[in-house]
Amino acid sequence: MGKIFQKLTTFWPHLLLILVAFFLFSYRLDKVPVHLNQDEMEFSLNAYSIAKTFKDQDGRFLPLYFWHLGGFWAKPVVVYLTALFLKFLPLSESVIRLPSVFAGLISVSLIMILVQKLFRKRQYTLLAGMMATATPMLFIHSRVLLDYIFMVVFILFWLVFLKFYLDKRKTLFIFLSGLSLGIGFHTYYGAEIFMPLYLLATIFLFRKELGIKSSLFFIFGFVLPLLPLIPWLMKYPDTLLRKVGYAGAIDPSVDVRKGIWGVINPARLTSFLSSYLSYFSPKLLFISGDKSLIHSTQKHGAFLFPFVLLFVFGFLNLLLRKKNAFSKLLLFGFLTFPIAPALLNEPMRIVRGSSVVVFVILISFYGVSYLAETKEKLLRILLIGILAFSALEFAIFIKGYFTEYPKESYSWFNNDIGGTLESAIKSTGLRKVEDVYIDKNIYFIEKYVKFYSIKFSSDLEERAKYFDPRSQDFSSFPVYSLVVLKAENALGRADKAGSFEKIETIREPNGYETFYIFYRDE
Repeated sequence: MGKIFQKLTTFWPHLLLILVAFFLFSYRLDKVPVHLNQDEMEFSLNAYSIAKTFKDQDGRFLPLYFWHLGGFWAKPVVVYLTALFLKFLPLSESVIRLPSVFAGLISVSLIMILVQKLFRKRQYTLLAGMMATATPMLFIHSRVLLDYIFMVVFILFWLVFLKFYLDKRKTLFIFLSGLSLGIGFHTYYGAEIFMPLYLLATIFLFRKELGIKSSLFFIFGFVLPLLPLIPWLMKYPDTLLRKVGYAGAIDPSVDVRKGIWGVINPARLTSFLSSYLSYFSPKLLFISGDKSLIHSTQKHGAFLFPFVLLFVFGFLNLLLRKKNAFSKLLLFGFLTFPIAPALLNEPMRIVRGSSVVVFVILISFYGVSYLAETKEKLLRILLIGILAFSALEFAIFIKGYFTEYPKESYSWFNNDIGGTLESAIKSTGLRKVEDVYIDKNIYFIEKYVKFYSIKFSSDLEERAKYFDPRSQDFSSFPVYSLVVLKAENALGRADKAGSFEKIETIREPNGYETFYIFYRDE
């Protein structure tokens, strides 16, 4: 008991930090992000189906990939982890985002473990956890059910187990390191590029430390989770082609007819190099972040601005002084993070290279250690200033994230479809409703109807009838009908439309009207 108490008293600041991170990552989780993104919704619907029946929405038993929004096959890790939560908790916005919250907490914890192993100083460990928690890109993706954060987790597991192996020389650790890369392969499409790269880089840079036996265990760990791909691709060979189709929808320069060759065609080399270099822009990394308001507030970079100084010192420290294999691996990771996003000529989408979170934080920490341990007093004062301004910027970021961000990002989250359907479901309980007519032009409306029917235990999905208000006048619909309409499709109607009366106006956080609900009772 004495040893346990001693360990608790030693590590209580770290445990407190994790609790603070949990609070920040989970606070008002059902309200910010402001609405459900369609990807969140589809991941959660498949996860709910798996949790209840062990089958996806289309009846496939424990599939390797999941058919996603009628466009491509989505990776499985995000779905199966969400299914674990939905096995015991009800379907709701906050519950489906919990897997990402825990992925963020695990990421913070693994960064702390890695820094402790690298620097052997507990005060550094605590500071690393603070830096990770305060990283806007990690913070934002710890609060939304998207697959990018899960790739970060398994990259960190790879590095942590690799460091354990280097310290203890136990084969189990190098196997687990490879296994982490193999499982991580199934987290996000960009991981199909990153994970093999990290595998090869590890074998090359640590060839002396690994030897043949450990290298084989490392490769075996990587290959093991990939084996299910063989029967899956035999049954669903369109899995790869669908990825190319998705890429072509984003980047017109991708020739979908050529399959994978249409993406990696040498003719696209110039655009690839231009896009690749653009991802090293300080503006993207430290000032404005991703161009999508789903992945950034666009008022802060992927990393806090003062981190740029820590990163420069850390990069130079690794490049000029810490010339070991691990430092080279971190530099390699940073220099290769744009490869996946640059394959699509859509600049400023740093989220597609979310692996950068790991390498910038760790490289920046080498900058922290250099400034903290230098004999130059001015540099130590500079470090204090950097950390102080980082704390100030994070406070500004947090305030803006919970106040202004919902007002600015609601259209990126498809407007308040959830609030509209909730109002419609409540209306069916307050008044006599025989038919529910829903504007078919609402983005992925049938998916949203399914989600909120499950959430509120409603029969709305069975009762819903979809129509196009641009070609069909709903004022002729029968008595006791409820009509859900996009505001832009109201065609200038007032509060009445024939015998229909507007009973609900759905407004966004900034007051903008996005949906109306009409009802006819005579």
